[in-house]
Amino acid sequence: MENSPNSPTSSSPQRKKARTEPDPLSSSQAEPATSCPICLDSWSSTGTHRLVSLKCGHLFGQLCIEKWLSTRFTCPQCNGTSKKSDIRPIYAKSICAVNNDERDDALRLLETEKSKRNHLKKLHLKTSMQCQMFASENASMRKKIMELENRIKASEHMRSTLAVVQGHGCFSFARSVFISAEKKALAFDSDPFSGMIAVSKKFEDSSNQYGVLKISSIDASHHEFVHLHLNQIRDVAFDPHGNTTLLSCSKNKDLKLTCLKTNNTLLSYQTPRDCWSCSWSLANSNHISCGLQNGEVMIFDIRNTKEVNETITPKSVQQKCPVVSIVSIPSPGDTGNEGLLVSSLQGISYYKRDRDNKFAGDLLDTPMGALSSVSYEHERSQILASYKPNTKFPKERHVLMGLNFESKAFVNTIHTFEGGSNQHHRSRSCLIKCPDDDNHLLVCAGDQSNNSVRIWSTKDMKQIQSWDSRREDGPIIAIGPHRALGVDYICSLTNQRITQFKWLYTKSRFAEASSAFSVSR
Repeated sequence: MENSPNSPTSSSPQRKKARTEPDPLSSSQAEPATSCPICLDSWSSTGTHRLVSLKCGHLFGQLCIEKWLSTRFTCPQCNGTSKKSDIRPIYAKSICAVNNDERDDALRLLETEKSKRNHLKKLHLKTSMQCQMFASENASMRKKIMELENRIKASEHMRSTLAVVQGHGCFSFARSVFISAEKKALAFDSDPFSGMIAVSKKFEDSSNQYGVLKISSIDASHHEFVHLHLNQIRDVAFDPHGNTTLLSCSKNKDLKLTCLKTNNTLLSYQTPRDCWSCSWSLANSNHISCGLQNGEVMIFDIRNTKEVNETITPKSVQQKCPVVSIVSIPSPGDTGNEGLLVSSLQGISYYKRDRDNKFAGDLLDTPMGALSSVSYEHERSQILASYKPNTKFPKERHVLMGLNFESKAFVNTIHTFEGGSNQHHRSRSCLIKCPDDDNHLLVCAGDQSNNSVRIWSTKDMKQIQSWDSRREDGPIIAIGPHRALGVDYICSLTNQRITQFKWLYTKSRFAEASSAFSVSR
């Protein structure tokens, strides 16, 4: 069928114009949808004026739209192309259309708000991540600043002691490692084979997890926490025969062996009382010992995983106190018998194996007072016993004694070094060989009255060095030796931090020491 000359084609300019120009009948869109927009009469559900629609969707009376399309080929409402074959009857008795304009507007606004909300969520997430990153960087910078301040402070105080150390080497600040924000660090030990340091502490995010923080001497920034006990750890000791095995004891009445290479617990023993100290046997690599709260010493053979091998029961009242230290002395005086130096809070006892291969011994005649720690130097058979201040002795005493092995062991006092005027926390001192000179020893102790470390030489019985520690880190609770990669250190432990000091092999060469201090600043 050909189109009439007056009907515009789909591509003619007239057709485009017809689509854009509104029809006068379009004003009927404002009328209610109950009447025909051509004749304005109500449509019916049947008959010649029944309700029909075109393909564009507009509604009309059937008779009216058929007359319209007989002369025109457009929809009266939208001017869209239409013909009679596009007429579709609507099978409804009545139609009432609801105006959805407001709903459509609301949905559009909702989609816009959702889009804005998603954008803000992404922006918030990005900002939160940046905040966390900045907080982490801030904490890291604060930590570095604290370490640098500690380093400067230590170097300044150590610089002031250079005039005193003439003729001796001296210790120089090496590094400091933060341990615990809750001030729960208590004991430490170092392994000369691996250069590792283990510090007992409480896990920060738990109420009943206690373990050790492993610190590498090669890279002090490498730390790892290893969970060991359910209560406070009182003492730790590395296997002196190697293997990187750590012995630890706690207030939870248990003693554990842990391989710090794999972080696996190898053995665990239960004790009848709280554990206060632990030690390895230097004469037998399979024997370990544990000092209890009631003064007993339990000796275990790690080849027997079920029961105790031997128990040393105290006899005197002074011995029935918590055992603060156990030292294994192999073959003292070339007698061929293993000895144990057992120190309680009130005295020091020496035990050796008798003919029945059982430990037997007596209390040594040592100075009276409340013991805080005992250290032993094997080559010279000398004991360093540290005592808390009391009414008779208002200052700490670090008593150097010689242990003599005859038919009956006895001690003789060599010298007493005076420390600070108070000791609110039990502090552990140490007696070590001077790295610069094997002919004398060094007495290293913490002074809690002014929070400092003090070093004496047994060569002339004089203090050769001292330096202050950060008061905000808490009192110094332990001093101990450490050796790694052929370098000698001493470590000072507070409730929050462990600090290493490197020995400078200098004899009257203070330029090298001063240069080291300048670099440390």
